[in-house]
Amino acid sequence: MSLAKNKADNRTDNNGNKEKSSTSSNAWFILACGWSFYLYEYILRASPGVITNELMTSFGISAGAVGTLIAFYYFAYVPLQIPCGVITDRFGPRKVVSISALLCVLGAVIFATSNSIIFAQFGRFLIGAGSACAYICCLKIASVWFDKSKFAFIAGISMMMGTFGGMVAGFPFAKLSNAHGWRNAMLIAAIVGVVVMIISWFVIKDRPDHKKSQIAEGGLLDGLKIITAKPQNWLIGLYGLMMYLPLCVFAELWGTPYLMQRFGIANEKASYGAIMVFVGYAIGCSISSKLSDYWQSRRKVMALSVTWTFIGFSVVLYAPGFSFNMVLVSMFLSGIAAGFSILYFPAVQENNPTKYSATSVGFTNALVMASGFIFQPLLGKLIDYSWDGNFNVDGAPLYALKDYQFALSAVLFAFLLGRFIVFFIQETYKK
Repeated sequence: MSLAKNKADNRTDNNGNKEKSSTSSNAWFILACGWSFYLYEYILRASPGVITNELMTSFGISAGAVGTLIAFYYFAYVPLQIPCGVITDRFGPRKVVSISALLCVLGAVIFATSNSIIFAQFGRFLIGAGSACAYICCLKIASVWFDKSKFAFIAGISMMMGTFGGMVAGFPFAKLSNAHGWRNAMLIAAIVGVVVMIISWFVIKDRPDHKKSQIAEGGLLDGLKIITAKPQNWLIGLYGLMMYLPLCVFAELWGTPYLMQRFGIANEKASYGAIMVFVGYAIGCSISSKLSDYWQSRRKVMALSVTWTFIGFSVVLYAPGFSFNMVLVSMFLSGIAAGFSILYFPAVQENNPTKYSATSVGFTNALVMASGFIFQPLLGKLIDYSWDGNFNVDGAPLYALKDYQFALSAVLFAFLLGRFIVFFIQETYKK
């Protein structure tokens, strides 16, 4: 049931036809529900970053196996991006978000209660499957309930909401886990998911009452065929893959143990590094559209993003004599730069028909999230490769600073590749 009477304003599209777009508080409330689910699933996604040692001890595994365990989230998330885009275009965000939240809850419970690594992997897989639609549904709501001119802004703010979840998965989750154990902390997160599911079912509406369904005629995969046929969509998505590494590699998983080893600190304090990346990324996302409007360019901001991010994380890894606080500042500034890259979503949206908005976002997000699919286990393997074979007193592998630096250097090479890709991306701002 609508909480506020929908208002509409008349606008003119590119063909000179009048169209309506909702500007009511109801639209923002519905979008807020989409944001709440995205924030929630991000907590589940990033929380293992502060309990890597506990996971190694609980399951008797190494860094490589932990990387694979956590990446099971992406093993489900990435392949489901395109189907979720198509399904969301067809059935709307209300049903998709509600069912997805249920999957996240089930996955969290299985992960928390498993004594076998196989069941833990299955739990992470379910969380990834449930999370696959989160960002897509936020942008679907934006494309249906808001004027097109607000899309870039909402894309940035939506990603910012997800990073808030990453912040909660840092120090607050570390504190909760240290106080009650990581398993009980995950069960508490599952209870929160039930609340999110119920609210989503009763609040989200698929479209304003005055707006007709935008489901495209033709086959289910017609939009996907159009999107995959454009080389620019592939280039934008590959750029996004490289630029998501600060979150999926540094903030979500390997940043905390790296700082623990470098400065000899506990996970609670080391988690500040991940929080700095998330806070910076949130700020960068929120102002990216304004900077793009000022320069009247998506491409210039994307180029600035990857260059600045490369420099910042080079400092984080290799600058000698930096204190913990100085490294935190560098991670914060690098996070801002990485957040500018979120313009890859408006760029791909402007490069494709509006009626395939969720499909285009799903296609792009599949490429972007392949970063976690590839790099989380890859870096774990690289850490094991560099490891000298020593163990802690609790039986977990003892990794040296050089092991983390060796593995994380792969991310810097990825940034260089991202900067090269920008040379071939066409400007979409005026579209």
